[in-house]
Amino acid sequence: MLKTGFDVLDIHSAGPVEGGLNLLLSDEPFGKTYFTVRIVDTLLKAGWLVHYLDLDTFFTVYTHINLFNLLPSENLLLYNPDADTIDSIITQICSIITQSPQLIIIDSIPSLYHIFAGKAKASEVNWRLGLYLHLLLKHIKPHDSIIAVSMRRAKKVRGELWLPSYPGGMLIHRVGSAVYDIHRQRDYLDLKIPKHQIKSLEGRRWSIRITL
Repeated sequence: MLKTGFDVLDIHSAGPVEGGLNLLLSDEPFGKTYFTVRIVDTLLKAGWLVHYLDLDTFFTVYTHINLFNLLPSENLLLYNPDADTIDSIITQICSIITQSPQLIIIDSIPSLYHIFAGKAKASEVNWRLGLYLHLLLKHIKPHDSIIAVSMRRAKKVRGELWLPSYPGGMLIHRVGSAVYDIHRQRDYLDLKIPKHQIKSLEGRRWSIRITL
């Protein structure tokens, strides 16, 4: 399991699964960015190569203003894809051969639908998402890992009933090795693990203090 930089998770080996796809669900951008930055910082210090596809640009903005004190690193490859460049960026990532373990973060899935708005139907974006994940999963080695981030949205199911949903969530949930559900509560992250390779972790919940 990956180290997360959060002791309360690492002592239980509750980090993302190596060699697989991990889904991070979040209700707002700061919490999910804080969680991913801690993982990125921890793995960069351990010599990992990190590919960060920042589709919604929150990670880019927060690191630009140095909100999380993330030190610059040649091993952090930051991408800001748009509809015209994302195919070539996925191809570029899949062409990189390295002895160092790699982390690939796709942040966040809903933005993929935004960048193709007016250019492709939702079903076509679903197909693209499935293809990108398939290519990346074929590319990674047993000690590499992929984290896909999806933000909450409201979905009307009947009458006036609205339920939270996550674009791409069901697709990734089926093929994912682990699922993390994060809700921000002021200065804390409420983290729950609905799914994990270590079955005893499923349903576990932690409160993680936000420290800057």
